[in-house]
Amino acid sequence: MKKLGTFAGVFVPSFEAILGAVLFLILPLLVGAVGLVNVVIIVVLANTATLATAFSIADSSSNVKKVGAGGMYALSRHSLGMAFGGSIGIQLFIAQAASIGFYAVGFAEPLQQFVAQIPAVTRLIEAYSIPVLVQKQLIATAIGTIALVAALVGADFASKLQTVIFVILVAAVALVLLSPLFQPINAGEPVFTSTPLARGLIPGIGFWAAFATFFPAVTGIDAGVGMSGNLKTPGKSLARGTFIAIAVTFVVYVATTVVFGYIRHDLLTPAPGYTPSTINIFMEEPVIMTVLLTGILFATGSSALSYFLTAPRTAQALVRDRVLPRMFRFLALDFVRGGREPRFATVVTFLIFLPVIWAGDIALASLIVGICFLVVYAWMNLAAFFERISGNPSFRPTSKGHWLISLYGFVICILVIVLFDYRIGFGVMTAQLILFYLLLKYRAGNMLEGVWWGLLFTVLGWGMKRLGSIVQGTKNWRPIVGVFGFADSEEETHRLRTMAARIGEYRGYVAVNIMCPKKVDPETVTVPTGARLIRSSEDRFGTSIRSITQAATPGGFKFNTVIVPLDSRLNLTDLIEDLIGDHVNVILARHGKVEAGAERIDVYWKGKENGNLMALLAYIISQSWRNEKKGIAATIRIIRKLQDNEDRDEAQAEMEELINGARLEGDVLLLEPGDEPFPETVSRNSGDAALILMGMPGKPMGPLAQMFELDELFFTKQIQQYEGMPPMLFVKASGVFDLFA
Repeated sequence: MKKLGTFAGVFVPSFEAILGAVLFLILPLLVGAVGLVNVVIIVVLANTATLATAFSIADSSSNVKKVGAGGMYALSRHSLGMAFGGSIGIQLFIAQAASIGFYAVGFAEPLQQFVAQIPAVTRLIEAYSIPVLVQKQLIATAIGTIALVAALVGADFASKLQTVIFVILVAAVALVLLSPLFQPINAGEPVFTSTPLARGLIPGIGFWAAFATFFPAVTGIDAGVGMSGNLKTPGKSLARGTFIAIAVTFVVYVATTVVFGYIRHDLLTPAPGYTPSTINIFMEEPVIMTVLLTGILFATGSSALSYFLTAPRTAQALVRDRVLPRMFRFLALDFVRGGREPRFATVVTFLIFLPVIWAGDIALASLIVGICFLVVYAWMNLAAFFERISGNPSFRPTSKGHWLISLYGFVICILVIVLFDYRIGFGVMTAQLILFYLLLKYRAGNMLEGVWWGLLFTVLGWGMKRLGSIVQGTKNWRPIVGVFGFADSEEETHRLRTMAARIGEYRGYVAVNIMCPKKVDPETVTVPTGARLIRSSEDRFGTSIRSITQAATPGGFKFNTVIVPLDSRLNLTDLIEDLIGDHVNVILARHGKVEAGAERIDVYWKGKENGNLMALLAYIISQSWRNEKKGIAATIRIIRKLQDNEDRDEAQAEMEELINGARLEGDVLLLEPGDEPFPETVSRNSGDAALILMGMPGKPMGPLAQMFELDELFFTKQIQQYEGMPPMLFVKASGVFDLFA
């Protein structure tokens, strides 16, 4: 298949799609509605949106070695990944296919009144009482069928046909611009006057309504961009052809607006049986009329043909990128074995737009498809904006764009959607995001690709640099949890990860570190997503934990809490004392069995040194529990064993003040003093709990929580007394937490 250059591959399709029915059939009405100056402003404003999109296209196309087929889908896929780009591509294909129906109807609109006057056709209409709408639909179906045949012949033939149409369209546009020199007549009077129409003549059509009516004309750049897979040098041709097409059509629209602004005012005002259009304005000039009618027909027919070429190639690209399921793979095939033309997709395109033609009033369908195109253009601009601000070293476009240009293109596309119909816009966006979710889950393995990593890296980097200059106190404390497990204790490590996730993922951050003894082959270890494997000798596990927690990080974003298992390979007494000395909270996890239906967290409170942190952790875990159980939060119970001669009422008031003042939802349980061993007390009162939080065994050496002495033998014996209990967290705070902050 012959590759196309900038002129035939990009400029001509875009030129013909932009200068279609709007120029000849709608622009005179808009000039009459809001006046010459306002229409010029509308043309300028609308073209800024496509110009910004052209810069985004240039950024994306000049940054990749091979663009591939699919036009804007291919470009967005390179930046936004397969899932997000695929959702855009599916939406784009449907919009491209459906838009052929609108162009076919636009072709039939001016032709019907002439075809109906042919004697043989007139007799047929009278014999079968064919309504005017059906006549237009039959003509539209005929032109759609002709475009189908031309597309099936191949892109080479269609491209040559478009070149012929281009010449005819240029002649029609030139005739409009030169028409004042011919002094045409309408109803016995000159068509043109010497006084321009400064103000609108039609009440009820405001500036923004006129803008929304005109804007779809400038979105025709997709017709050229969609030929990306058939270009010799897409990296250069896409940007160059699109910029030239925008520039040339902008000049044409401004010039023709000025010409229409000098047309006799009564000819720009609708009347019964009369609509301001070039057909009706120049109806009494046979030569001008013939050329204009030919230009209109060829322009609308060419637009239909352009999308007949681009839509199947978008579908073909979606199949080749495995965005669509296997059942749709026939869309990438040709009728001939080894052929590269997407002829099956061409037939499917025909079957999509045919119902659009026969839908009756296609205004709503036209609005939906127009918004679909705007959503695609919005994402195209946002993708380029993301690429610019992400700072990815791989983003090295040869274009000279700027992130503000792409951001402007995105904003104006969204504003135009709101002008059209914000409800339909919301529906289209929702449908596209649902497609994204399905593709992400079933086609991309829940893994994002493209610019997202670099974008998040940039945002996080910006925040990290500023975290170092902000004091972290109790008020803004978040659990930044490092969990350390062993590769040869997979089940235990999984439980540690689960508990750490409950503590950290609600409002904090969790990092999983799996320590791999030298006797274990790292290749046999399954490392969870986001975790890292640490190789170490048997006597250096504690050193590894200390090194990781003490390591310098950007913005001072380091662990403030560590969760470790009960494992004899860790010298827990020395490790805990060292971590506490580094102002790191330590949680020793001891796993147990949970009874069915247990939904209570018991916190054994002995003082504010550890108790306040445990109460805060219990609240965090209960909220994570709420997310897991879909709204059912675990209840919290603060348990305090009274000392001899301690006043019960005072203790009750103190604990209730703690609960209420700290805004914690929970109950208070006071236990009477006695000689019963504490482990037995815990077993009797909390054997049915889902989780128990308790201060870490040890001997306080002063009023500060950091002063803490551990004896390994004493420590081990204390922990062993809680065998057969529910899961327990032994907590040692590195400081006193103010729950009232």
